[in-house]
Amino acid sequence: MTLFDLPADTTACVGGIPDDAIEQGEVFTRSWVVDLVLDLVGYVPSTDLAARTLVEPACGEGAFLGAVAERVGRSCGLAGRSILDAAESVRAYDLLPRNVVASRERVAETLVQQGWPPDDAQSVARMWVRAGDFLLRGPAEHGADFVVGNPPYVRLEDIPDDRLIAYRERWPSMIGRADLYVGFLEAALSALRPGGALGFICADRWMRNQYGRALRQLVCRDFAVDAVLSMHEVDCFEEPVSAYPAVTVLRNGRQGSALVADTTAEFGSAQAAELLEWSRRGATSSVRESSFTASRTTGWFEHADSWPVGSPERLAFLADLEKRLAPLHDAATGTRVGIGIATGADKVYLTQDDDLVERDRLLPLAMVADIRGGHLAWSGTYLVNPWTPDGELVDLERYPRLAEHCARHGEQLTGRHIARKQPPDARRHPALPVAVPAQDPRARAGPVGAERRRRVGGSLPAPRCRPRHPGRLARVRC
Repeated sequence: MTLFDLPADTTACVGGIPDDAIEQGEVFTRSWVVDLVLDLVGYVPSTDLAARTLVEPACGEGAFLGAVAERVGRSCGLAGRSILDAAESVRAYDLLPRNVVASRERVAETLVQQGWPPDDAQSVARMWVRAGDFLLRGPAEHGADFVVGNPPYVRLEDIPDDRLIAYRERWPSMIGRADLYVGFLEAALSALRPGGALGFICADRWMRNQYGRALRQLVCRDFAVDAVLSMHEVDCFEEPVSAYPAVTVLRNGRQGSALVADTTAEFGSAQAAELLEWSRRGATSSVRESSFTASRTTGWFEHADSWPVGSPERLAFLADLEKRLAPLHDAATGTRVGIGIATGADKVYLTQDDDLVERDRLLPLAMVADIRGGHLAWSGTYLVNPWTPDGELVDLERYPRLAEHCARHGEQLTGRHIARKQPPDARRHPALPVAVPAQDPRARAGPVGAERRRRVGGSLPAPRCRPRHPGRLARVRC
């Protein structure tokens, strides 16, 4: 069989990736995993596959192409078509000439076994599989209904500098220490026509790590997450490999519901069929089996930050909350999320005595126990607030009970780290033993130490910072 040459305009000016590096990055997919991916994207014989376009970016020895050929052959038979009608319905690429040969042979053999004429089968195989670098392909490769595969795992150190520069220039999501598969994901997404679907079995680290941020941003902005099946413990590949694999299905369209599943080492062909059947029923609840748990979300996370980790039920719950509710951290409401109040003296600043000081010097404070049940059940804790709405310390002559309270605990307040480290020329607030630098009217309390507790939310970061909205509920601890 005659191999297609690499396009001169995309390869002549860049160094080739060494064959041994490509071979080390080849991890071939088990057939039942291939079928799972094809089923999830909707590449099934009951549709007219000859009229659809599928792209395989790194075909290897044809693990995906063998299954694709089998489905296309069945589809043409059902539709009364010649197999030659599907000669341009698949485009597959690989950098290694031996892989191109192996993939063509696999496609031709599969079609011949179905009863298609050998000459027609070989002609289709030659048209489908070509030698080339998918990441440096031309603009003519847009317009795919499906992009499927298992992108290669090639270390950045093994990619020649000029080729890596070319990759990064074309696919800007390849930031930092991004693995090559990140570039394949972006390139595959760019090849999809509206409504088209991508199905990859690859590492899921891009959903969490910093190097995946640009790709997450792209997905959130322009695409939809249809399914994420975590398969970390599953024997997905022909050889053992620690790659944190997941089956990920993305779509060029608006975000709808998403299938989220987590699997165990027991997950295999039969269990994959059970999961697909559950998903096809359109169930909105969760399912829990010995080999997998699954849920269907009402949407997906709409931010480029690291996507949450957790059980399918928890991810579905979080995605639903994000879709329906405003975030806790919201400039419009004045709420923000932080590590909590650092008073340096909780026993002085926190109280349940609503008559301890003047009433307008007490801010209601929600503790973690107050919201543990999912609803706010305030325990009656207040924060003693020495700040004005403008961030200045109050005039204690107007608040004699607050002044008396602070004076009574003077030794504890002056013993805090922040008070001890103030410069000698720092002015001191009358009757309130908190040193305040002359150049900064905002006293900053030091760490609480052993008594420090985490609190998030609310509108008051006091007394470490000035209150933004005095009188509202202070920080919520969780």
